[in-house]
Amino acid sequence: MAPNLRNKPRILVAISAALAALVCATDLLVEHRTEERIDIQASRRLKPEGPVHADLTTPLAGLRTLGGEIGDVELSAKGVRRQHAVMDVTVRLKDVTTDGNSAGGTGTATVGYDQVTRRMGALGDGLTAGGQGSDLILGGSVGRLGLPLTVRAKVSTTSDAFTVTPTTVTVLGRSMAVDDLDALPAASGLRDKLEPRTVAVTGLPHGVALTSAHATDDGLVLAFSIAAGPTPGTRGGAA
Repeated sequence: MAPNLRNKPRILVAISAALAALVCATDLLVEHRTEERIDIQASRRLKPEGPVHADLTTPLAGLRTLGGEIGDVELSAKGVRRQHAVMDVTVRLKDVTTDGNSAGGTGTATVGYDQVTRRMGALGDGLTAGGQGSDLILGGSVGRLGLPLTVRAKVSTTSDAFTVTPTTVTVLGRSMAVDDLDALPAASGLRDKLEPRTVAVTGLPHGVALTSAHATDDGLVLAFSIAAGPTPGTRGGAA
């Protein structure tokens, strides 16, 4: 066999490897630049106090952008200020395009318990919010004697509000249902303070709806659905 024929498979392998390396390098470069553009636009719209970070999670996402498709995007932002509260936001969108549309997705906003405490108003009078499991916990001391009190509450939601409903009260190691406080004349004032409290979540972008809320170690997490169509807050291209 002639030398050039014997070397042909090696040459083809080398060419294939070079092309694969070129495709990979191009993909990573375009993907990095796309992520940077998303970061910049998200920073302009959200104006967070902390960093913004975008990840393209679809394979060959960088090369897809050349054809007008970005694919799935995960965006996180720290310290977004909304409704007089500062929160950490994460958004996951599917099938994002360079003109700013998507197939919808989900998002979360984590609000610190110091801010939850302030938003509770009368419900949180003298009590500090925290989390235990998936329940919201209000703890502190109440009354003239300063008795230690722990209130366990559940959190329910509508599309644009969440409601905190106290369920049980623990005083001096004894627990009882909040509804049972009505049978204790001395606890009538406390029962009045533990009425459910609804907090409106206003100013949501079109197509975004609140779906659930639960307590975590880091804060109260509000979960949202995002409808298909223009990405929230977009006017023009996404990348």
